[in-house]
Amino acid sequence: MNNNRDSNAGTETLLFLFMASFWALNFPLVKIALNYEPPMYLLLFRIILGFATSFLLFRHVRIPRDLKSNVFIFLVSIFNLVILMGFWFIGETTESSSISAILIYTYPLFNILFAYIFLHEKLSYLSVTGTLIGFAGIVLIFSHGLVIEHSTGIILLLIAAVSWATGTVIYKKYLSPRVDAATVNTFQFLYAIPVILVWALATEKLNFSGFTVSFIMIITYMGVLGTGVAYFIYFYLYRKYNISSISSYFFIVPALSILFAFLILGEVESYITYAGFLLVAAGIYLSSKNNKHKDEK
Repeated sequence: MNNNRDSNAGTETLLFLFMASFWALNFPLVKIALNYEPPMYLLLFRIILGFATSFLLFRHVRIPRDLKSNVFIFLVSIFNLVILMGFWFIGETTESSSISAILIYTYPLFNILFAYIFLHEKLSYLSVTGTLIGFAGIVLIFSHGLVIEHSTGIILLLIAAVSWATGTVIYKKYLSPRVDAATVNTFQFLYAIPVILVWALATEKLNFSGFTVSFIMIITYMGVLGTGVAYFIYFYLYRKYNISSISSYFFIVPALSILFAFLILGEVESYITYAGFLLVAAGIYLSSKNNKHKDEK
């Protein structure tokens, strides 16, 4: 029995690392892709590819028959895709990727607060302390880029983080008990596409010259692995674990983005950055001490 639990925990840890790695690469790739296409069209292509990926991987899924489930999936798509990514992409047109990463990853802070208020999850000293320490680590890691260019971008990025936490709570409270992760994943993309399309058509002009080989490669990666696959893992993990138990783990994502910059681009970071990594690791370790139980299903 213990071997079974250890095996499951190892598999879930591996899944989280895959998801974190896929999302970590998205931050620098978004900055590059915005040179080719405006934010909402970039998001539209990403979500279309995310839907295609999820549909092909989970072709057995069927649309939920009850209206309530469909309404909540639509709300998750609005908060987790349309507002989160729309405001993130627009915000990153005026702010550095460093500021964007820090503000988007205030998400775990809002997440555990909302879980306490709306889901009545018990917050232990270790989980709260670990989350705060992890966030301090993220600020240290990106401290070299702490230059605010435009207050509007800051506001949009913070709204994006709050929106993500809101979508997570809606999923956890209303969908995870009765709708499987693959179904939510597939239909959130489908429901988001027309909303994003209308937003893009109303506010931006498609840049046909932006369809270069580089852009197509970037958006394919972002849509397939960075969206379709990564979001399924996200729903799968939140279906099994309390929000407060795993929120601090999400600090791995921006931390990995710095590591990838070093491995791929050879960018050398300062000792402050490495101190930030240690704080992130300490925060995750403290939170993991509280992660002893899964939600009963």
